[in-house]
Amino acid sequence: MNSWIAAFTAAVVFIIGFAAGPQWSILFLAVLGLALFLLWANELGFKGALARLGLDRLQPPVWKRENWVQFETALLDRDKLVKAYTVALGLVALKLMLPANQGIVVLAALVLAGWYVFKIYEANRYRDQADTAKFN
Repeated sequence: MNSWIAAFTAAVVFIIGFAAGPQWSILFLAVLGLALFLLWANELGFKGALARLGLDRLQPPVWKRENWVQFETALLDRDKLVKAYTVALGLVALKLMLPANQGIVVLAALVLAGWYVFKIYEANRYRDQADTAKFN
């Protein structure tokens, strides 16, 4: 099933490249990765998301089979994957719908991402403090 995800991603990146330009294809992939990371971080915390995506055990070169095996486990949760695609495609769709000056779209996306990171940080701060409490 992961080959279908890769094929779908390649097709979407190809279409975005023609519709919005190559820089937005790269931005789509970056937003897709960041959204997937933040969705896992919302559930597991930042360190847990790094471990779940296998980014804490990444060994150069990136294209080695061991690295991809670790990353494939993160693609098993279809709900998070669909949400990440929705966020990334929504950003590109807003860029295509609004007039030529898209600085406001990127600024709004950065503000929303910052707010979400702060929300995750606040939620995990209390969880981390509760985990480190020592009882006699």
